[in-house]
Amino acid sequence: MTVPEYAPIRTTLLPRDNFRSIIAALIALLTIGGWINVLLKTPLRDHLAAQTRLWWIEQVVSFVLAILCVGIIMRRRSFLTPTFWLTVYSLIFDIIHWIFNFIDGQVEIRVAPLLYALFLWRLWITRRQVNALEATVETTS
Repeated sequence: MTVPEYAPIRTTLLPRDNFRSIIAALIALLTIGGWINVLLKTPLRDHLAAQTRLWWIEQVVSFVLAILCVGIIMRRRSFLTPTFWLTVYSLIFDIIHWIFNFIDGQVEIRVAPLLYALFLWRLWITRRQVNALEATVETTS
């Protein structure tokens, strides 16, 4: 009688990282809170119709990123790659926005790019950890 050889089970959870979860929570709360603020205040809500298509695309991306951040807080591995790339897109968009404001003579310190950069850094570390775990599982199989 032979003992069956069991392959290691691939986990669907990300490695625990409280700092990553805190940043994800801040991004989700600030995004959703901003939308609630705009929809509750009549002068802000009235200006929504005048926004450009690019602005609306960015808002949809931000809202989807907020939802993905909830998945990252829940440590769902399937959310890692889309969250990483939407964070890259959001960071690039905010940097370009900051550059255009700087050219117009407006210097502002924005919180979102700082959060995106920190979040991207933690997601990058998580991706490396996940890749290392997968490589270890493949070599032991």
